[in-house]
Amino acid sequence: MGVPAISLFLLLAPAAHAIDAIVLEVGELRVAGIPVEGASARLDLLSDKATRVTLTARAATLPDPVNQLSDLAFVCTSPVIADPRFGCDAGRFTGRGGPTGAFDVSMTALVNLETGITTFGGSGLKLAGTTAAFDGTLDDKGWQVKGRTGTTTVVALRKFAAPWFELPKDITGDGKVTLEGSAADAGKGTLVDATMDLDGVSLTNEASTIVTDGLAAVARVRARFGETSTALDVDVSGRQGQVLVNPVLLDFGKNPMTLVSHATMKGDVVAIESLRFTQTDLIELTGTGSVNLAGELPVVSGDFQLAKFQFPAAYTSYMQITLATTSVLSDLRTSGSLSGTLAVRENGITALHLAPRALELHDNKDRLHLSEVNGEVNWTPAGIANAPTSKLSWSKGGAYGLSGGAATIEFLAQGAGFRVTKPTKLPVFDGALAIDTLSLGNLDGDNMEVAFKGKVEPISMPLLTKAFGWPEFSGTLAASVPGVTLKDNVLTFQGNVESEVFGGHIVGSNIRMQDPLGRFPQFFADVRARDLDLGLLTQTFEVGSITGKLEVDVLGLELFAWSPTAFNARLATPKGDKSRHRISAKAVSSLSNVGGGGGGVVQALQSGVLRFFDEYSYDKLGITCKLVGDVCEMSGIEPAGVGYYIVKGAGLPRIDIIGSQGRVNWNQLLSSISTTEFGNATTQ
Repeated sequence: MGVPAISLFLLLAPAAHAIDAIVLEVGELRVAGIPVEGASARLDLLSDKATRVTLTARAATLPDPVNQLSDLAFVCTSPVIADPRFGCDAGRFTGRGGPTGAFDVSMTALVNLETGITTFGGSGLKLAGTTAAFDGTLDDKGWQVKGRTGTTTVVALRKFAAPWFELPKDITGDGKVTLEGSAADAGKGTLVDATMDLDGVSLTNEASTIVTDGLAAVARVRARFGETSTALDVDVSGRQGQVLVNPVLLDFGKNPMTLVSHATMKGDVVAIESLRFTQTDLIELTGTGSVNLAGELPVVSGDFQLAKFQFPAAYTSYMQITLATTSVLSDLRTSGSLSGTLAVRENGITALHLAPRALELHDNKDRLHLSEVNGEVNWTPAGIANAPTSKLSWSKGGAYGLSGGAATIEFLAQGAGFRVTKPTKLPVFDGALAIDTLSLGNLDGDNMEVAFKGKVEPISMPLLTKAFGWPEFSGTLAASVPGVTLKDNVLTFQGNVESEVFGGHIVGSNIRMQDPLGRFPQFFADVRARDLDLGLLTQTFEVGSITGKLEVDVLGLELFAWSPTAFNARLATPKGDKSRHRISAKAVSSLSNVGGGGGGVVQALQSGVLRFFDEYSYDKLGITCKLVGDVCEMSGIEPAGVGYYIVKGAGLPRIDIIGSQGRVNWNQLLSSISTTEFGNATTQ
């Protein structure tokens, strides 16, 4: 049944006084391209001034998502007759089907016979826990309809949308939602424009890895369905609240967000022709690319430009949760910015470029600091020829109490590898770590590899010991590191590591470490020290004053989780040492504690003629300890009756320190060094 038939009914109404009703039935017809089945029209003459028009249809088929409607009835109680305009100012439209399952709507409709245009509108449509209103037009060229809802809730909307779309069941929460949209078809494909306005939306999943808190946002999607492709425009803005999609945390109150993109979908491929993502005072990202949805996982390719990545918001929003498990980077004060580019091909990164500008990184626990970081960082997959190098510089930096001045490092980053391309120096206090070569490999796996060669240029020991919280040392620390490698989880030092400290020379050899980055590393080494100045050494520790030279051998050293489990140690006066040998009364007491009998020694020094002397001469001193497990087998420089000499005196008065302990628990031995409650010793 078409518009002329309806108009005929309305024209006959004033003249049909002797007729109670007129009925017209039509098997099939099309209205604005929409097929209608079992249509009928009825005109009821209720009185001289009142008429009623009833239009019914068994079924009508509309495009998605409405699809088929059935049991349609439109009852008009206020017809409009004003040639060429005919219609209804007050009517009711009911039926079954469509997204709501059933509908009962107050409607108006008007047809203009001259233009062929039908306009209509409705209100009171029950939809997702609220009501909706709509209006639209029909003509021989096509149709269009616009709709809007009142405010509903996330819970009600999820229930309504379940046949077409479902959030994961473990996501719970609520909030306010309003919807607005339009649809049209003028013969060139259906155009859909839908907007969702969210306010106060708080959701979470069971694992708390997806969370929204007080989210206020607007999302608009426009789609034009063509014969072979669909054009898509997406516009999203976030104005309030927080969103966590682990590990990213976005705060739209501090950094409002906009996302604008234009794409075309053809088959399983979405071609992203433009993409722009911004957050105020945080990020500006643009790009183009494609997403192939044919497989189990989407395949992404694209080129993206990062115009701005502003700190500190960049750290708190995009980095802090990921870095929370790293002790050094988990709690930083940051400022500055990054820019860069990213190329992705079939889910793989093919090129990455980052440019830090005036970047500041300061750990709140003073474990790391870098100031004014600038430069260029380039990364490419392994095997790319002529890969670009990278360069970073900073004005000052440091870690774990160590600090230094300006430095520059040039390197190559490819695949899971890193290599310094030019020798460089990293200042440390008044010295430096000079890097000749440094390379890292397998950074993406558990079997990382390292190769290093360089040296430590002289650093003042007072500065180092203060940084580490140790007693203050005098002198400088310098070392040569001929080579270090990490392979198969074993860190090996090639050749010897040498340094100058306490006026002497220290050499470490056969150095290696198993599981160096694990919880329980194992360390192995042989350490030899020659010509150590006992005066400098004893000034550092509160053991009293001793002058002379000292040589030290710690062979077969084994540490487990940095606690000793084995070594063969010897500390002794070098043979032929001609330096002045003097030992203070306090030092005598301290060394007696090691061998036993510290209390007796103190009593002896405070009685008789010895109480008038502050220091004594000695011929030689020494002690050995062979540690196996937690037991130290002790001896001295030579036998002394039932014991052994720790200090063999010289001159008058003569002080001999004789140890009597052969097997000593290691922890008790450590305790005895700092107390006066251990074993027996004698003085003469």
